[in-house]
This record gives sequence, structure tokens and C-alpha cells, in this order.
Amino acid sequence: MTRSFLLLLLIGPLLALRAFGDETMQAIVFMEGHLVLQSVARPEPGPGEVRIRVRAAAINPADWKLARRATQFGPHPIFGLDASGVIDAVGPGVTGWKLGDAVVALTRPPHGAYAQYAVVSADFIAPKPRKLTFEQAAGIPVAGITAWRSLVDVAHLSAGQRVLIDGGAGGVGSAAVQIAKAHGAYVIATASPGNAPFLKSIGADEVIDYTAGPFEQKAKDIDVVLDTVSPDDGLRAMSTLRPGGILVSVVGKMPADRCAAAHIRCEVPGSSGGQPATPYLREVGKLADDGKYQVNVERVFPLSRAAEAWALNQQGHTRGKLVLLVSD
Repeated sequence: MTRSFLLLLLIGPLLALRAFGDETMQAIVFMEGHLVLQSVARPEPGPGEVRIRVRAAAINPADWKLARRATQFGPHPIFGLDASGVIDAVGPGVTGWKLGDAVVALTRPPHGAYAQYAVVSADFIAPKPRKLTFEQAAGIPVAGITAWRSLVDVAHLSAGQRVLIDGGAGGVGSAAVQIAKAHGAYVIATASPGNAPFLKSIGADEVIDYTAGPFEQKAKDIDVVLDTVSPDDGLRAMSTLRPGGILVSVVGKMPADRCAAAHIRCEVPGSSGGQPATPYLREVGKLADDGKYQVNVERVFPLSRAAEAWALNQQGHTRGKLVLLVSD
């Protein structure tokens, strides 16, 4: 047996392990109702897609709600809709993006953001705002898009209108406060007393303490209500609207007869139906770089503690966003 052959026997397995390791990644997979950290195959971008080396991923209620129908995403899906990171591979047909570009992305299972790498269509990414960290930028996609679509696309918000954001301190609520203010609205938000200074700092003109009595008794002549809390809150908010006003709910459709009786229009932003997210991400990103939009990161968790972050998010009292730090 030659010396070179012996050397090959010794280092061959090591080379094989290294090659295998280059094709895998750490990810949080959903298995039998639980979030589990595992080594899985690294995805490759297809036509029109890019692969992102994920730096941070934000937690959304939509993540754990999607998990209730996890089987539709195949075996052991990776959840997570919000990502920020750096492009490390570009699929065929993609133009305008290159390796090393810092981006925010709206990802989706089974190749979601709770992983070291995520593959996403180039129609669902935008440049990371320069003024935000990766952790902050990860909180933009779902909250920013939902708030923008609700206020701009659905409510057609205009300068000078009075807007009530019910649940102003949450992810969508805090995004909506800033988007409404940037559009010249007079912004009123509901929140607990401890969140009042935060909401004032991001543009709220008034903050109603919902623990000190019915908020609907303190807000009047409202043009637009955005309900991010509950259908019950939406029903209560109807009395705050002037005739012809609009109530947009992201938590459930309002009864048509109640809306008609109140002489208001009730809408839900609904699903984007696969509509490209890039324009929305760019608009919110511009606000961020103009100093008109920030993301409050309440707490950062390592990727391995995704289940703990989910549990905290499900309690419903987060100020801004909870974020998973995936890589440095």
C-alpha cells in the first residue's frame, strides 16, 4: 500500500465531510408541532430567484398561525416571513442584483427566514435601508407592507386626515403610526401607558390609554381607523368614525350590516395574492433612510431560541418586533 494511498484514506473522509458541510445549513424546522434546530440542505436559487445569507429574521404572528396548517408546505418546513441579509447567489434571469448586496426580503415557507440561507424571488426583495441595522431592517417586511397597503392602497390616506391606530405599539401598529405621519395625517394611537413615550417618539399626536376606559369614548371625528387588535375593537371603533369614514381591519372582516348602519366603509387589506413586494419594501425603505421610519427591536434571540421567541410573540404585548439573530 503506497504512502499516497494511505494519505487519501486518512483525509478523504475529512474532505467529504467538508464538502457536505458546505452544502448544508442550520435552520429551524417545524417537526411534529415543534420548532427544532437541525442541519438541512442549503437551498439553491432557481430562475428569477436569489439566495440570501440571512443575518436576522423577525417574528410575526403570521408565522405561528401558518404553522397551524404546516402540512401544506411539505415535510419539515422552515417558517419565517421577514428577513434581512446579504445576497450570496443569483439565479438565472435575475438582473439588477449582485453578490454582496444587502437586502430585506419577504420570504415564505418552506424556505423561510429561520435559517442561515433563504431562497426568494427577486420580486420580493429590496435594498436594506442604510440607516437601519440588519436586526431593525428584518422587522420591515410584513409589518411595513401590511400597514402601507392598509393605509395607502385601501384607505387612500391623505394629508390632514385624522387617523386612529388601534394597537399602536405592535409591529403593524407602530409601522402604521409612522406611515400615517409621513403622509401628513393627524395620528391617534391606543396603547398601554408604558408605550405612550415610544409612540410619541415615532410620530403619534395623541396616545389613548386603553386601560383607563373605553378608547372609543375619547376619539371622535376620525377619518380612518386601522384595527390591529381584535374584531371586538373594530366594532367599538365604528362609533369614532365620521359618516363616510373607513375602518380597515387586519384582524378580521367586520359585519356588513353594522358598517352600513354606521354609514362607514369597512375593508380588510386581504392577501396580496403573490403581488410583488419590492415596491412596498422600497417605499418603506425610503422613509427609513429619510429618518421617518424606524423599527423598535424589543428583544433579540439566537436562532436556536426561536420557540421561546414564538411563545413571547403569542402573548401579544410586544413593543415593535422580536428578532432572531441568525449570523453576524
